[in-house]
Amino acid sequence: MATRPSDSELEHLRAAVAAPGRRTMARSEVHGWNRRWSGNDTDILDRHLQRTGVARFSRTADDRYIRCFDAQDRLVMVIAPGYVVFEGPWANHECDPEWLGIALSTLGASASAPRTPTSRSQSPRATTPRTPTRSTPEPKFCPRCFLQLTTTGACGNCD
Repeated sequence: MATRPSDSELEHLRAAVAAPGRRTMARSEVHGWNRRWSGNDTDILDRHLQRTGVARFSRTADDRYIRCFDAQDRLVMVIAPGYVVFEGPWANHECDPEWLGIALSTLGASASAPRTPTSRSQSPRATTPRTPTRSTPEPKFCPRCFLQLTTTGACGNCD
């Protein structure tokens, strides 16, 4: 397992965080953003969200990161699928001093992409004819002249 993101990944993170954001998120959405996070990962996130006083969340335009802002609207940390990076003043003894972040269990995992709405590939539908939702009754015929009876059951020819 990797102990830190690659330099190119950290460059991409900086560029994505500097660009305009996509949409705000609720705190409850943050935990569900990456379905592969372990219980320990969510504990780490909770501890640091509390410690830094995060009040608002915003996804980057490419949906790869979550920006976390405090009550004064200062960026305090960024959450990626496999790690968390802190702005300088909010880093602490748990952070790697080289990149000011903490690796999560999903760092380097190939399937650690966040949950984002995806378009599902549509399988072709079977070409069977549709059955009507309302069943039509079997037609009834007059026993004498064999003409189809009306819906009331009366024969228009014999009656």
